[in-house]
Amino acid sequence: MEMVVSELIPICQGMNLGREPRKIGTMGISMGGYGAILLAEKFPDVIRAVAAISPAIWTSYEQARAVNPGAYASDADFAADDAITHTGPLSNTPVRVATGNDDPFHPGVLALAQKLPHTATVVLSNGCHTGPFFKLPRAAVLTVPRPAPD
Repeated sequence: MEMVVSELIPICQGMNLGREPRKIGTMGISMGGYGAILLAEKFPDVIRAVAAISPAIWTSYEQARAVNPGAYASDADFAADDAITHTGPLSNTPVRVATGNDDPFHPGVLALAQKLPHTATVVLSNGCHTGPFFKLPRAAVLTVPRPAPD
């Protein structure tokens, strides 16, 4: 992430990309979706919008470790990069997340949706973590209840 923020984005800006009034956004699918969300959470002054399709969101270190033992170095590493518990910096960031009801990360996305700002768009529809889901237009949008702003 540091390389993206301190090297890649400045290179793009040097090419007249991402300069004001154009904002820098990030997006991704699966693990890239998780990374896009995490990048926006950790660098809210740089990333001004985020979109994620079927983001790879786990709800606990144990869950992540059961699926991929090398995904995180430790419980502390997971806690530092847990997208669900660090949504506060997204309060002024446009967020859009989409997932299929049969996606293995669906429970994690639901947990994330509960923590996202009330302005976030969360799309839940039929589908799984497969190519056809990523390519189909999302016709049905289900708004996931989130806490109202203070």
